[in-house]
Amino acid sequence: MSESDAKTCAQAHCPVPPEDGSVDCVLHSQREGKGRDEVAAGFALLHEAGIIRVQHLCLRGADLSGINLQLKNLQHSDLTGASLHNARLEKVGFDFSDLDGVNFESAILEKVDLRRVQGLRRCRWYETIFDGVQVPSVERVGLQTPYDQDQSGADPIKAQYVFRHFKELYKGNGDNEAAGRFYEREMDTKRIHGPFGERAWWWLLWATCGYGERPMRSAMMFFIIIMGFALAFLRCDVQTPSGPLNDIWTAVYFSTVTFATVGYGEILPISGAARFLVMAEALLGVFNISLFVFVFCRRLER
Repeated sequence: MSESDAKTCAQAHCPVPPEDGSVDCVLHSQREGKGRDEVAAGFALLHEAGIIRVQHLCLRGADLSGINLQLKNLQHSDLTGASLHNARLEKVGFDFSDLDGVNFESAILEKVDLRRVQGLRRCRWYETIFDGVQVPSVERVGLQTPYDQDQSGADPIKAQYVFRHFKELYKGNGDNEAAGRFYEREMDTKRIHGPFGERAWWWLLWATCGYGERPMRSAMMFFIIIMGFALAFLRCDVQTPSGPLNDIWTAVYFSTVTFATVGYGEILPISGAARFLVMAEALLGVFNISLFVFVFCRRLER
């Protein structure tokens, strides 16, 4: 009997008949761009045979749109660039498989285990429904989507949707650190693509506290503000007990007590410019100290 006359695929425990001129079936052959109907027929035979674990599938660039998969673990398989648009996956695993660039748009994922995938980057997730999905480390998912790249087809609204849902997904999985990173990416999209007024506000929050995720950035703002105002005070009419302010360390001291709104009163702003700077720094001090406490406690709760 020739190889093409074999009744089943050459892969172990695979009941699907081989393709013409091949020892492998439609699920295992190295042919790319497989059609939806032929792939669905192959999975139907696996389902009839009661096979749950199947290995070494080659579905690179395959059309799996609208497919319904249940109780399957596709191990060591290649689904790079495949389309699972509008598909429904229930209790499906992808152990050690490559899912980079898969289109999951409008798909429903119920109790899908993605924790051991090899790659899940550059996937399309817009309007994907997640129900009890287990996700891998954020390094395997990546913090970029096709929607936020500087290329044809970029869509910041879809990018925000994906980042927001992955934030909630990781939060539900107990990984607050990863959830925070996706929250930052969501805010980055607003900072870059939003209306001018909103962009200015998000730029301010990004610079001062990393959208509430970076307490050390808030702490660094203390030193930047204090040193900046100290240099400004040296150019203004400010009186110390020993005469006009002309010493950098005295200026730093005066700037620090002003920032902290302590106000001992031994150094006095005389000119209008100096008084304006004192008021401005005091207000910035109240705002930044409050912001730091909020961000620090927010991170500490995690």
